Amino acid sequence: MPRVFLLLTCLVAGTVPATAIQPGAGAVVLDVSTRARFLRPGEVVLLVVTSSRPVLRPEGVGFGRALHFWPTGDGKWRALVGVPLDTVAGTHELVVQAVDAAGTTASTTVSLNIERGQFQTRRLQVAARYADPPDSVIERIVREAKTLDEQFAASQPERLWRGPFSMPVPGPSTSSYGRLTVLNGKPGSRHQGADFRAPLGTPITAPNAGVVVLASDLYYAGGTVVLDHGQGLVSLFAHLSQIGVEVGARVEQGDQLGRAGATGRVTGPHLHWAMRLHGTSVDPLSLAVATLVD
Repeated sequence: MPRVFLLLTCLVAGTVPATAIQPGAGAVVLDVSTRARFLRPGEVVLLVVTSSRPVLRPEGVGFGRALHFWPTGDGKWRALVGVPLDTVAGTHELVVQAVDAAGTTASTTVSLNIERGQFQTRRLQVAARYADPPDSVIERIVREAKTLDEQFAASQPERLWRGPFSMPVPGPSTSSYGRLTVLNGKPGSRHQGADFRAPLGTPITAPNAGVVVLASDLYYAGGTVVLDHGQGLVSLFAHLSQIGVEVGARVEQGDQLGRAGATGRVTGPHLHWAMRLHGTSVDPLSLAVATLVD
């Protein structure tokens, strides 16, 4: 049985206040509900669209990015949207529209009240070459960053994942998403992922189905596997001591990707799991909650 993240008590669910364009006679009426762990920067929000009569695939825009819907088999449509890490607190509007077979269009504006992000600060002491890289590795770092950006942006349109995401290793996450990292006394970037305690050699398993698009040793991330789940959703697993898959391999939920280690910029053995949703960095634990209803 896959290990499923079951944090249900923090769900925010229900119908989102929406302002619909005044329908004319015979117009399609759209209703949009949402589900999320929290409405904060870095979180994933599930949108569920119900229409008064069958419509073609809905379209929309949220936080400056296109929304990508899929049918659920019960006449409804769903989409995931990520709240960017730099989103300011306040009301943010998402636009959803759909057309029926007769060409009638409906459009609805959904308002999400995003809370202010509450992020901690962590201080780490790492090897000097990772806090202040020598000139000899700068070209490598730039090249690897470009490669990762390309993989995050090249997710295939087909949705490969199904159902809720499971955890890639046993046990709870040990670090919070968005936390400011101070390396060797110097402020760095915010932590864009979830860390898990994982003794050396712990099996790392796929949290859902996907295709391996990168399996390599990177300067900062060490042994790294990147998994494309399709429809804009991409996972990265870092600091592996052993990589057990090859680029192009199709994996299913629970398949082993490699083993945990302490490679790259680390203070000890652990797994770093990061995710991008249509290019937006999101908290993997938030995604695990949002997809519980899929």
